Formats: sequence, C-alpha cells, structure tokens
Amino acid sequence: MPRYARHLQDVTIANPFPGLPRLEALIGRRIDSRIGSNESMAIAGHTVSQQWGEALYELARLYPDPYAGAIRQRAAALNGVEAANVVVDAGADSLIALFLRARVSPGDVVVCTAGTYPTFRYFAEGVGARVVEVPYAQHGDSLVNDLPALLAAVQQHQAALLYLANPDNPTGSYLPLAEVTALRAALPADTFLLLDEAYIDFCDQAERQGTLPDTARLRTLSKAHGLAGLRIGYALAPAEWVAKADQIRTQYGTSSVAQAAAVAALDQPECSQRLIADTLALRDQLQQALQQGGLRIIPSHTNFLAIVYPDADTALARQKALWLQGVAVHRPPHAAMQHVLRITAHPDSLAKKVIQILISP
Repeated sequence: MPRYARHLQDVTIANPFPGLPRLEALIGRRIDSRIGSNESMAIAGHTVSQQWGEALYELARLYPDPYAGAIRQRAAALNGVEAANVVVDAGADSLIALFLRARVSPGDVVVCTAGTYPTFRYFAEGVGARVVEVPYAQHGDSLVNDLPALLAAVQQHQAALLYLANPDNPTGSYLPLAEVTALRAALPADTFLLLDEAYIDFCDQAERQGTLPDTARLRTLSKAHGLAGLRIGYALAPAEWVAKADQIRTQYGTSSVAQAAAVAALDQPECSQRLIADTLALRDQLQQALQQGGLRIIPSHTNFLAIVYPDADTALARQKALWLQGVAVHRPPHAAMQHVLRITAHPDSLAKKVIQILISP
C-alpha cells in the first residue's frame, strides 16, 4: 500500500459534491435541468455576455465538472495511460501543493536541488516539511540535477518525498527519462517522487509517455498550449495516488472556462505544435545572439535560456538596467543561483536594447 501523509493513511474522504457528470454516469442518462446546484439563472445582456459573448457567459454561469473528466480522458489518450491515472488541477503549482499534502506530514524531510523551482520549497514549508537541498552538478556548460547526490540525500534523511524538475527550471537542463526511471527504481519504496515536467512538451514525444511507481509526473497547459492565465494542468500517477489526491483536492479548483479551453487545446494539437516550433526557433536565435556576445548559456530543453554570469552583482546590474528600460527578466531568488538570469524565448527578447544590455561588459 502506498505511504500517504500520516493523517490520510487509513482514511477515505468522500466528496460531498461529486458533480453532475458523475451523477449522469450513475443514473445512465443526461441531466437536462440543473435546478439542484443553486446556479444563477441566465439573464439577457449580462455584463460578461456583452463583453465576451454568450458562450463564455454560459461557461462562467455554471459550475464546472469537479473531476474535469473530459480533460482526463484526453490527457490519458495523449500519454498512453488510463483516465484513472490522471488528476487535473489549477496548474502545476497547485499539483505540487496537492501531492505534498497527500504524502508529507509535518516534520517529514523532503529533498530537492538547491536553486530549483522555488515554489516547491514555498509549498513544502507550508505543509511543515524540512527541506534538504543538494547542489547542482556541473556538466560542461550545463548545471544539471545531481541524481546520485539526490538519491544519497533521500537515503540519508529517510525522505518522504523527492522533488525533481525535469526539464529543470531555472536552468533548462534535462535528463533522459531512462535516467529518471533508474532513479525511481533506486529510491526507497516509501519515498514519493514528485517529477515536475512543466516543460516536457519541448522534449521528444517518447519521453512524455506513461506512469512510474509512486511518482506524479506534472504537466501544464501554460507553456506549450498558451493557457498560463487560465491555470490548468494535470498529473500522471498510479491510480491509487490519483484517488487519494482526489480526496483532498479543491473540487472546483479549475473553472468551466479553463476546462473548456483545455479541451479545445488538446483537441487541436497542431496549434501547440506550431507554438512549440516557433518558440524553439526563437530560442535558437536568442542563444546565437547571446553566445556571439560572449555569454555562457546553459543548453536548454525549455522555452527559455539561462545565462550564467561570473557573479551575482553582474547579473543584478543587467537586471536593473533592463528594468529601467521597462523589461523584466528573471533572476532566481536562491542564493546559489543569483548569478543567473533566465530569459524567455520571445520576440521581445531579440530586441536590440535587450541584447546590448545582456552582453554589455
């Protein structure tokens, strides 16, 4: 049996409002009249319909499917798993928080790389975890997650959970799925692997498929599908972990609008494919321009590039100079990474003033 957070281990929590799609499945027919949900009746000329149209108004007026079943079905087909292996929530950030709540009890140790996606630590501290960090490994020009060191830290501290961003944020580096699978096999059986794959759409299709034991593979529609503002994502996990996550998930955390947009995006993959191709072309142009200026760039498998400066002061000076031009770039908050600037592959990144400031001596 999987090891959950202590207060969840022997408890099954029933959702009091499972939603109309599950009721329809139970009774074997469509619900035509929604007079039990206390939703507002439609009125002519509503502000939302006037500004954005009747279709959006109708979505906004009605409660969403608490289980986002249409998204689960599409995500399962896309990734070669069953719908029972998919859980949907309000973006990868909410999924990080969800699986921390499912596995980690106050005082438990969690392990991650020092300087990786900082929201993980933010949520881990919020559930009372003790965070143990391992430095990045230096591989040529790249900073990569040090899998042997992470494994050793998990074993030393008997960690409840290991967080691994792959592709990594903020470095952009990537480790093949075969290496991650080998890591999972070496981890203790009761250590949960939280595998943040928010940028996996920029990697080969074969790397995205399937589930791993006692692992949640997190996905988002923010990056390769262009839906960052709607906050929608999903995780691939063993069915028992999905079931436990569903027991503690905010049931109406993903809106009807977000769900409809996600279904539309997943049903028209050519739009995402075009966005990915255009992004990678821009990333290559940006990398060439920055390297021609003598900058050290970490090889990226994402929609951004990480520039490694000699020290934090140099990176901060570039960031402040860009602020004065009304340009925001990201400098990671972790002390180990403040000599890095993260630049999104975007047409604005190729502006002459931006390139000049980034490469200025």
